[in-house]
Amino acid sequence: MTRTAEPTVPRSTGSSERDALGRARLDLGFNVASIALIAYQLVVMVLNITTYTSLPLSCAAWIILILSLVVTLIVHPRLPGDLPDWMFFTGLGLWAVVAALDIAGTWGPGDNGAPPTAAVAVGSMLLLCSTVRPARDIVIPSIALGVALATAFALRGQHDVTALGPAFVTIALAVAPPLLGVQIVRSLRTLVQLELDLVQVQSTVSSPRFAVGMMASEELARLDLAAERLLDGVASGRTALPLDEETASHAASIATELRLHLIQGRRETWLYHAITESALLGPSVTLSDPDGLAGVLTRDQRDGLLTAVWLLISDPVRQGAVQTRSLQLSVERPRAAETGDPSAGVRIPIVISATGVPRNRVDPAAWQAIRKVGRYVETFSGSTLRIEIESVTDNPADL
Repeated sequence: MTRTAEPTVPRSTGSSERDALGRARLDLGFNVASIALIAYQLVVMVLNITTYTSLPLSCAAWIILILSLVVTLIVHPRLPGDLPDWMFFTGLGLWAVVAALDIAGTWGPGDNGAPPTAAVAVGSMLLLCSTVRPARDIVIPSIALGVALATAFALRGQHDVTALGPAFVTIALAVAPPLLGVQIVRSLRTLVQLELDLVQVQSTVSSPRFAVGMMASEELARLDLAAERLLDGVASGRTALPLDEETASHAASIATELRLHLIQGRRETWLYHAITESALLGPSVTLSDPDGLAGVLTRDQRDGLLTAVWLLISDPVRQGAVQTRSLQLSVERPRAAETGDPSAGVRIPIVISATGVPRNRVDPAAWQAIRKVGRYVETFSGSTLRIEIESVTDNPADL
């Protein structure tokens, strides 16, 4: 019998914890970076103050920007979750006004205009919001800001070729910080999610050979509470005997679900639960272990096997690439020891077939983990890596 792991539904609690952790790590750094970039643009304005054609407009832009910065720095740490839509879009409207005023204040024919500064600092304000808004809400305004600045430079007309370099730098200073911030937030959240997923699946390593998983344990706890309430009602006299039809049907339903969970717990090994309850491994790994032999592996062997599988699947995700790998894991019937073999115990063949694995892109830690399971031989065929492991373990009485 072959069991195919199905993807698990992401838990909202875990997602919120990951988001909170990502914000806690990044908020301080983004605040410092944004303030430094805004201060730099303010210095640039002061150094070029004599070249402004409409200085009051640029000063008004800076006043609006600094007020919005103060409000953002006050509100940001107090947010329990994402920045509310009304607050974010109000900020976008104000920053659009800032960009328009600054471009108008620095407008000049050819190379005579002053460099925009408040408009460039709008990108730093978007960087502040990158941890509390979805990526698209930061990327789209950032691109729009870059297009607006590029259009302004193009309409002004750059007659001096040497002025094109500063123009490109100005646009980059406006667009690059928020886009880099989005990428950093996404990478950190992916990393945190992967690490939490690994911790979750590794908790199954010390489980008995056959056991229920964490999700099944939660269901059993619910059924146990329902059964206790029913029995307590009977014992205290609140529930009359014989039971009415509705109560009897409810009791029968509880008993049936308990029996199903107990039967299921005698067929599913720790490895099955590790794969099916993992948001990363579930969609990509197919497990074939009809005899439940993964359960007879030692703790070190279990840890090595699970770590190797996790590293083979998670490598593209950790590198930021699209997940294209799939893996088939087969635990086969044990073989008898060869005559004169000094190694005691039985030999359990384990075969890992990973598709979409480049020849030189296997994490070295994966090979170290496989060595903990047993001796192995790897072969490559196109984009498929096949690893045949011979694991030696004690001979259990029920094999």
